[in-house]
Amino acid sequence: MPVRRHADPDAFLAAAAPALARSPTTTAAFTAWVVSMKASPDGGSDAYLATYAHDGRYGAAMRRRDGPVVFENADPMAAEAFAHDLAAEMPRLSGIVGALPACEAFARAWRERTGRLHSLRFHLRHHMLTAVAAVPHAAGTPRVAAPADCDWLIEAHHAFMVEVGVTENPERIMAAVPRRIDNGHYWIWEDEGATALAAWTPAGDDAARIAPVYTCPDARRRGYATALVAALAHNLLAHGRRRLFLLTDVANPTSNAIYRRIGFRADADIYHFDFVDAA
Repeated sequence: MPVRRHADPDAFLAAAAPALARSPTTTAAFTAWVVSMKASPDGGSDAYLATYAHDGRYGAAMRRRDGPVVFENADPMAAEAFAHDLAAEMPRLSGIVGALPACEAFARAWRERTGRLHSLRFHLRHHMLTAVAAVPHAAGTPRVAAPADCDWLIEAHHAFMVEVGVTENPERIMAAVPRRIDNGHYWIWEDEGATALAAWTPAGDDAARIAPVYTCPDARRRGYATALVAALAHNLLAHGRRRLFLLTDVANPTSNAIYRRIGFRADADIYHFDFVDAA
């Protein structure tokens, strides 16, 4: 099967271009993940990076250690090929993330090869912004995070992951947060103390991806996240980013309403399925 694995993240992105060109949100997502991967201490050496190209059908897939395989809007034939490529060496794969037809194709092949079934965890939605709408004023001010904020950011990041139900390696968070602070990629809303955070990652020369966004539980319903993301978006656009992207859980009406208010518009839906053992 025409699946190519890549050791070099930049070579992977180049080979993935036909698949990524279909959607600006997919391009931004994969580019941001590769930027983060290259910045990590291990340079993404634990990653699965693969592309598929055959008879006008394309796909790109990536996975970090212990995570799901992400292939976004790959053609179903490409998703099926990725399943066959991984089944022998990774039968306990945790899950997949992609457009529904691609997920269904991968899951059928996975069930045939491993006997495991797929179960929906999240219905997700990509959003894109090119201009920031006016938002209500919130008490306090935004600021770029400083090294002194590191412990608070790590704690808040862990709390965010627990709340949304996503598993993340604690060591990876502890390594990534100081690096992202140094790069100016964390913003904080300050109102008699830190109340909310928003982070961003470059996604090419003229794009950026915003994630995560988190407000401390005792500081919610005061407009902090809305004001912070709007301020961050203004700053990114003012400094040359033309398009901003983020991903939401469709089942979370609060976050979806916040981002619509700021000016984000829905672009494409993807799904996160877990693999489970047959009963």
